[in-house]
Amino acid sequence: MKRLIQSITHYWRINLAVLLAAAVATAVLTGALLVGDSVRGSLRDLTLERLGNIDHALVADRFFRTSLAADLTQNQNFQRHFDHAVSSILLSGTATGSISKTRASDVAIIGLTYEFAQLFPGDAELRVSHDWVDSLLAQDNSPFAAVAINEALQAELNVKIGDQILLSFEQQSDVHRESLFGSKESQDVIRTMRLTVAYILPNHGIGRFGLRPHQSQPYNLFAPLPVLQQALDQAGKANALFATKKSDRSEPGEEADLTNALAEVTSLADRGLKIVDKADYFAIESQQFVLSEALSRQILACADSLQALSQPILTYLANRISPANDLSHFVPYSTISAFDPSVDLGQLHDSNNRVIPVLKADEIVLNEWAAKDLGVQAGDSVDVDYYAVGLRGELQTETTRFVVKAVVPMNGLAADASLSPEFPGISDADNMADWEPTFPVDLDLIRPKDEAYWDAYRATPKAFVSQETGQMLWKSRFGNLTAIRIGAALGETRANFTSTLSGIYTPESAGLFFRAVKAQGLQSSTGATDFGGLFIGMSLFLVVSAALLVGLLFRLGIEQRAREIGALLAVGYQVRQLRKILMREAFVIAGSGAIVGILGAIAYADLIMYGLRTWWLAAVGTSSLFLHVAPASLGMGYVIALVMVLFATWRTIRRLSKIPVPALLANVTHIESAKSGKIAIAVARGALAVALLLVIVSMVVGLETSAELFTFMGSGTLLLISGLAFFSAYLRRLRSKAARASSSIRSQQMPARNTAVFPGRSMLSVALVACASFMIISVGAFRKQMGKDVRKPSSGAGGFVLMAESEIPVLTDLNDADARFDLGFTDRESNVLQQSTILRYRLLPGEDASCLNLYKPEKPRVLGVPKEQIERGGFTFQGTLESTENPWKLLQWDLGQNVIPAIGDFNSVMWILHSGLGKDIVMKDDYGQEVRLRLVGLLQKSIFQSELLIAEEQFIRHFPSRPGFSFFLIDTPAEAEQQTSRVLEKALDDFGLDVTTTASRLESFQAVENTYIAVFQTLGGLGLLLGTVGLGIVLFRNALERRKELATMRAFGFQRKRLSSLLLSENSFLVLLGIAIGSVSALIAIFPYVATGDSQLPWISLAITLIAVFFISLFASALAVSAVVRTPLLPALKAE
Repeated sequence: MKRLIQSITHYWRINLAVLLAAAVATAVLTGALLVGDSVRGSLRDLTLERLGNIDHALVADRFFRTSLAADLTQNQNFQRHFDHAVSSILLSGTATGSISKTRASDVAIIGLTYEFAQLFPGDAELRVSHDWVDSLLAQDNSPFAAVAINEALQAELNVKIGDQILLSFEQQSDVHRESLFGSKESQDVIRTMRLTVAYILPNHGIGRFGLRPHQSQPYNLFAPLPVLQQALDQAGKANALFATKKSDRSEPGEEADLTNALAEVTSLADRGLKIVDKADYFAIESQQFVLSEALSRQILACADSLQALSQPILTYLANRISPANDLSHFVPYSTISAFDPSVDLGQLHDSNNRVIPVLKADEIVLNEWAAKDLGVQAGDSVDVDYYAVGLRGELQTETTRFVVKAVVPMNGLAADASLSPEFPGISDADNMADWEPTFPVDLDLIRPKDEAYWDAYRATPKAFVSQETGQMLWKSRFGNLTAIRIGAALGETRANFTSTLSGIYTPESAGLFFRAVKAQGLQSSTGATDFGGLFIGMSLFLVVSAALLVGLLFRLGIEQRAREIGALLAVGYQVRQLRKILMREAFVIAGSGAIVGILGAIAYADLIMYGLRTWWLAAVGTSSLFLHVAPASLGMGYVIALVMVLFATWRTIRRLSKIPVPALLANVTHIESAKSGKIAIAVARGALAVALLLVIVSMVVGLETSAELFTFMGSGTLLLISGLAFFSAYLRRLRSKAARASSSIRSQQMPARNTAVFPGRSMLSVALVACASFMIISVGAFRKQMGKDVRKPSSGAGGFVLMAESEIPVLTDLNDADARFDLGFTDRESNVLQQSTILRYRLLPGEDASCLNLYKPEKPRVLGVPKEQIERGGFTFQGTLESTENPWKLLQWDLGQNVIPAIGDFNSVMWILHSGLGKDIVMKDDYGQEVRLRLVGLLQKSIFQSELLIAEEQFIRHFPSRPGFSFFLIDTPAEAEQQTSRVLEKALDDFGLDVTTTASRLESFQAVENTYIAVFQTLGGLGLLLGTVGLGIVLFRNALERRKELATMRAFGFQRKRLSSLLLSENSFLVLLGIAIGSVSALIAIFPYVATGDSQLPWISLAITLIAVFFISLFASALAVSAVVRTPLLPALKAE
């Protein structure tokens, strides 16, 4: 050990250099691993902060009683793993400053209770006091309720305490808005409140609350729960439940126990069903007006299992009933019920008290009042006019002709008003003239006799058709029945039915289910991108340069000890023994350097994290990323760096041990092999020929853009190989020629000729600089400027210049002038939009699947693509499952039950969702069923990087609860672009519509890629600069081995300055040649990018980097030359 320490300290200068080089390699490699840990750790911290003590969350589209939280807390299944549950209201809306007039969309509106605030005990303010919560909850019903907002929303709205804000959000509706009986008027869809800002909360703790995994700061507004309940007309109701676990660890069975607990405490009413009790039956109805087809099947199956009679009923509204071919005489606005009249649950009887049999498809039964008014009897034909609801809620009047089967008296089932459900805006009216229906009606058609019927019978049906006919005519995607009557006596049978149905129609089927938001958030915090691997890749050239530097320095140190090693071998030491001695020294030096490097790694990682928060903020979108040091990464980085450094030194020792002992005693440490260079010439010519051929083919044939880019990149790479091969052959030839030549050479030829003395080292130097220059310049070409040609159908915007997204869905067609008028557009505003084409997409909210989200998305956003887009085509596809002229039509494929054709953006699918063409993305539909989105096509750098795309028909089939359209693409003339944007945002301000250019959308995605490229170029530039230090060491080695030559030249009169100039010119020649070969090859490779103007090459920074490389190499070389020429040359001259 003593001898080892003496040896290391004796050569302390060179060993210190090796140690520092090993420290650099360790710092960069381990620092990259720490960057990955830091991003993951920061995302984990954000997850824990935004959720507080919330472990599971339930957010529903319907409201339920707030006491459900207390019932859940008392449930035994719940208490096994959970502590308590809290109910609240969670909405999304738009806020506008009443003074500043600035607007913020995607505002989270939270119903505040004391229990909810207690979910965030880590908040410093809440630990001290809950005064702000108490103050908000204690306020009376003032006209402008006091609320709290977080700092992010305050900054966006530019408001202060005491200012008022306007808050808009969607009004709850049990009835689907696109159905016939769904309200579509803006005043019914949008609720607006004027509120007063009373408190501004910091952007942490409760101020950062959010269920969506995203690193961006949410906009939060906290209003007292009673205030929101009153605004929504949902007293005592909530739409969100939050559950807190007893333990931070995941325990087996907790998910099942929570599901079972929810099933036990939720009644059928909580799940959206109404049970109406009658004397000899009870009826199952839906709060959503109609029973879904799946639910209807479950109820009927439940009745069959209990052997109870069941009678499905569908009641619809006819606009008019008239005698066939007689439009002048009709009964306006009548209800018609479709059911099987033969079921013994109250049967239809004719005037002779005979049971009406099962009706045929074209048969109808009229009551006495309607038959008398129309003047028809059994056997006559009548026409029934009614509204048919289209795919997008559009109404179209259709007519069906029936034959009157019978006329029934106004008693029994024929006079049962309960056959009709509660029609919104109709059933509660005292008179027909007071109707406020959700569809167009002409109240002038109502006669006094119609009012008299209403007074006597209300909405009692005037006609009856078969169950099959009703399904064929009036079944919709929202449901197929208005009620199901179950023939069972009250009491035990009803209780059995309710219990059985509760087991079939689970809370999950009704849209009530908990998500393990904290566990999913922590899992997502691992990130869609492995930042550790990313920065290792981007720092690879820097790591390799440091490793090469270690090898060069260690070899330099060994070569300085060549005579010592030769002497030891000469006196009997074995090569194996010397290798062990030298490797022990290397291990101590490298190990010490790696330890120093660990400290440097922490500083390096901290610097990178600072850069991500500031210089490279566009890549991460948050300033909440901070250093996290993981011991495992420190250990892994230490071991990897140590092994890498030891491998470099082992190769050096192994090569040196092959040199003969006499050569070592003579201080000769390098023996060049005599190679002719014929192979290099062949490689150079072949690569050059193929490169030229590819360029010629590309220019003459006219390849597609992608093929052209590939061709020129291949040409540039081959040109790089050719240039290096030619230089290798040149060096071999020059060395061979110099060995034979006896004549003198000119001084201008000396630098190039001297580089041939050690052709391997010279080749390594040029290749290092050339490859680095090629990579830095060529990768820089991928910094593109997107959005220049958005009007081209093949662009990433598909030919659309504007895109918009609304907080509240728009139910009507913005291309229709009448629809715009109904939405409040002025004539001038409507005329502006007349020259635009607007495509509307349905939107299923979810997680951002683009590179703008650092979290790994579990449930991506989904867009329903309209048929107009499918027929229109456009965009460029990276790949499709089947070659077709219009890949959008692949969305119309039938892939079987619960398999949906989908299209995604290539970058998002590959790098964020980690999926691919032909693979499935699994998610659940509105019925709780698992569906598979099969990727049949991938778009190339499109505006759809945040979502997946499916056909609108598939969207409606699997996600029917989502009404209207929230995403829009707009094609408008260039001169009207800004005006169109302003008009849309102004007219649809209450809907929270935000309009942006598609160009800016593409640029936001490209900014992330450009930022990563900038990081790579920065780190690559540092690696190149470090590599130039290696060149200086190569020069120093060359000069040391040429000391005899230099001493002879000094003896013949050469001055030190002259010798220094010659040595510097040799190194400058190598650096300049490497830069030239790499740069020219890179320019050929990126020619298409530069020619199209899409590339944003940072010419100035690239030039500065290359110039810095040249001058730093000169500086390093100058230090090496100075060290050599100042050493005594007399011993070398005597040896010569």
